[in-house]
Amino acid sequence: MKIRNFFFCVIPVLLFFTISCENMNSLSEADVDSFLESFFDAQVGGDATIEAYNNTLSDGLMVWANASWGGAPSTYDKGDTEAAWFYEDSITYELHDVMMVGSDASVMGSATWHVAGLKTFGQSFSGIVGMEDGKMVWKRFMGVWTNTLAKDFLWPTTEAEGVMSSYNEMRKHMMELSNEKALAISDSLVMKDPNWATAHLGQLHYYWLGNDDAKLKEVYDIAMSKLEGASIAEQYFIKSYNPAKGADTRGNQRMALLHAPNDPMIRTWYAWGEKDFDAAIDILKKGLDRMPDNTGLNNMIAYKYMYNGDMEQAEKHFKLNTMSSPSMSNGHDSYGDFLLEQGDKEGAKAAFMKAFELDSNFTVSKEKADKIDK
Repeated sequence: MKIRNFFFCVIPVLLFFTISCENMNSLSEADVDSFLESFFDAQVGGDATIEAYNNTLSDGLMVWANASWGGAPSTYDKGDTEAAWFYEDSITYELHDVMMVGSDASVMGSATWHVAGLKTFGQSFSGIVGMEDGKMVWKRFMGVWTNTLAKDFLWPTTEAEGVMSSYNEMRKHMMELSNEKALAISDSLVMKDPNWATAHLGQLHYYWLGNDDAKLKEVYDIAMSKLEGASIAEQYFIKSYNPAKGADTRGNQRMALLHAPNDPMIRTWYAWGEKDFDAAIDILKKGLDRMPDNTGLNNMIAYKYMYNGDMEQAEKHFKLNTMSSPSMSNGHDSYGDFLLEQGDKEGAKAAFMKAFELDSNFTVSKEKADKIDK
């Protein structure tokens, strides 16, 4: 097992490795191990790592990027590499098996990504490593993310085409409390399929958090009239927004979670209303095992830890959100709450202003920053 702490430039390492392997006719297990070290080194550090990462890939690399979902192989375009992928601060890997195939090597292994002391992702991988232009590269690669093996989510029941990305974007904004953006997408989805019940989720979310009971009741009644054909999970989740006095919000969330246990949004909202600390942490940890960098789950568990006095754990999850999603306003706003709780007024003000600068709709962040000066 190699444990790397990445506080140095990885490019010289890659260049050295390229030179040392240039004249080799065959590969050894030690060569493959050194190559994997370079490969994982190149996945930490942001912008500086894109070139180093691409340097470990063949120009004709064939990948099975969605192997766990039955995806077909495709040629990888190095131009698709994004700096946003590389926010973790360490990676551990283990080489399980190497088999020489002529001048190439068939490789099997596993790796785990970490940030701020937390595990983010795990992957089992296999592929072909060989020489190209005097350097070792991946020629074939198949990876299975261990957190993508379950599929029990709040899938939308709709016949409208091309709406899945918008539906997921709406849910993302709901989780990040970008409520106006979620509302706008929800409005558009309702227009695309007037019979689709969960198209109203962004609207329900907006009026629920805005305490607009009249508008919430109006939208709730419309959504309820469209439940025929909707999944059980969709039905219960919509029912959880019932604004009527005495409505069983928690019970409906619990039933929705039972029928869509891997859905991070349902899990986050359910944990929000859980008063028992240990139970809430267990609920959220189970979600994080499945989606370790989910912004809603990390935000919720961070607040739970903070309010229970475990500031060390709280900071880890708040930091993970600001590192994995630096353009998310709510992550900075929440981290500002943490810093203010710690007595760091200057740091808190900077975090609140960062949230407001990223999204001017986060006026609450600006108000928090202004209060600090008073």
